[in-house]
Amino acid sequence: MKQLIQVLSAVLIMVGMIYQFSPQPNKEQNLRDWCTNFDGDNGCKGSQTDNPSDWFDRNFQTPPRGDSLWREGYQDYHILQGYAQQKYSSDLRSCSISIYTRVNPEYQGSLVYSFDGEEQTSPNKSFSAPRSEVQIKVYLRVGGDITIAKLELQPVDFVWNHPTVNQSSHYKNGQKGAIVELFGWKYEDVELECEMIAKAGYMGVKVFPPQESILDYEHPENGELNPWYWLYQPVSYRLNSRMGTVEELRKMINTCRSKGLRVYADAVVNHMSGNGNDMFPSHCYGSTYWGNKNSSGGSPWYTQGFAYQNWTWSGARPGMEFPAVPYGPLDFHCARPISSWNDGFILNYGWLVNLGDLNTESDYVRQRIADYITDLLSIGISGIRIDAAKHISPEGLAYIFKKLANNMGGKLPDDFSAYLEVIIGGEKDLLMCNENWYNYGKSFDNYMKQAGLSDSDIYKIKIWSSDYPKEHPACGWWPISSERFVAQLDCHDDQNPGSSSRDMQDKGSVLIKERNVEKHRYFNRELFFRTDANWQIKLVLSSYSFIDSNGAQAPPDGHSDCARCVGSACSGCTKSVPYKKAHNPNVCGYTIYQNGQWQQGEYTRVHRDKEIIMEMRRWMGLSTSVSNAEIGLPNHC
Repeated sequence: MKQLIQVLSAVLIMVGMIYQFSPQPNKEQNLRDWCTNFDGDNGCKGSQTDNPSDWFDRNFQTPPRGDSLWREGYQDYHILQGYAQQKYSSDLRSCSISIYTRVNPEYQGSLVYSFDGEEQTSPNKSFSAPRSEVQIKVYLRVGGDITIAKLELQPVDFVWNHPTVNQSSHYKNGQKGAIVELFGWKYEDVELECEMIAKAGYMGVKVFPPQESILDYEHPENGELNPWYWLYQPVSYRLNSRMGTVEELRKMINTCRSKGLRVYADAVVNHMSGNGNDMFPSHCYGSTYWGNKNSSGGSPWYTQGFAYQNWTWSGARPGMEFPAVPYGPLDFHCARPISSWNDGFILNYGWLVNLGDLNTESDYVRQRIADYITDLLSIGISGIRIDAAKHISPEGLAYIFKKLANNMGGKLPDDFSAYLEVIIGGEKDLLMCNENWYNYGKSFDNYMKQAGLSDSDIYKIKIWSSDYPKEHPACGWWPISSERFVAQLDCHDDQNPGSSSRDMQDKGSVLIKERNVEKHRYFNRELFFRTDANWQIKLVLSSYSFIDSNGAQAPPDGHSDCARCVGSACSGCTKSVPYKKAHNPNVCGYTIYQNGQWQQGEYTRVHRDKEIIMEMRRWMGLSTSVSNAEIGLPNHC
């Protein structure tokens, strides 16, 4: 995530009943018709880390039904918010669901919970295999039968609903293998590709953040419609993303698992969206004014940044609120810039490039993150990458993983693995070498032991080796076993112009920067044949090229084609990216070169390179006396 600095700019049911119980706008507003925003009033004061308790009043900011700004995805979040928490038995064959709710204190009533249409007054219900997914609704009622608010949750899935992944003992039940990162691929293309990836011998495929994030066809940013980094600005934990719907995600996972391939996902849990990228209709900075953004799932969300008017429905300054999670102002750290990379306090409590930093000291926030990861496992995901992990303290992460283990029957699933994005850089002494409260080596292990995680669970939690391939091991020795590090040549962040956090010099290669296929192929092969560490999980990036002619960096998945832009701001969409289909069963690796010419806005398909596949298979102990058809490649490769 540190590389984002180079790319981010500074920058009721019965309608009559709903109307009867809807609030009236707050008339005592502090309206301003000039751009003097509230940002100076929102920051931390001294060593303060949490927002003031009276900021609770900045909750329930969503417009109610009947308001001109209300949309279908807003539900009745102005009154009622909540989510479903899952806790499995030790054999993972039964699961108890508990509904957590937040009710606007201006409203009184009784909560009624509907599980697949059967209503009850208890928020808890248990299910056992082979039960399929559950539809859940919550009602706030008065007078026994008058509904004043309804909350409809995303359907709840269970781990037992998905095909068993059949892989040989070479993969150590998900603890050894190569994972292909398909950056910019839609779920429908991943599903079509997974059979080839499985045949090739890879252990899994990783998709990028599946949670709802910013996706907006009205407001280009820096000339680009839907830049890639909006994937890392989540607005909820609902599973509708740029890559596809929750139904498409589930279908893809089940297909891949049935082919013998595990699926992994990027989890963005350090922060939510950036300040000023929200659903408020008015923002300003200097002489620049802008309106609301939209999301991939239609949920509302609100930030405190660049606001210059008290909000109609609260009468207070806008606050950090993500109703579909739900998070409110007290679930975030107070706003503090990251002014030092050598200070654990700043790394943990600071807002990374102005992204709303979650209060991961809060027990509720830790539990909510663990519950989101539980949702991912329940839909069939086998493991996760934690984005920006070094901005969550080692102690905070330890207790999040312990809560996850508690959800999963008391321990992490046998085939689970996680790798944490901890960019060590020049902060190796703080982050890895010297034991201290902000150390992700031995100190992190100690925190996990204190939290109650077993040695076998700790083994499943690994650190992404940002010091590979030029500086490993960064300390001159391995503070924890090299098996607990995940190695990779180039990653999606390395592609950004100006990115230098992983300067590999002559020890590696970033494909879309150097455009040297032979060099890149060699270093990806080297990842598998070198013997100077015992890495158990290795990653191969298959990405896409940028467009030189206009500077576009978004994937060619169709969401960044300026032809899809609507509204008055579309004249500013100058970096269009035409659609290209990611899946193509008739090609070999490195399709970025065609007829000797570098292709712009094209998928790289590095994972399809036969030499890399064979080197990976040798490392895994798999047979290399195989035909192209046996490893999923066309005969001409």
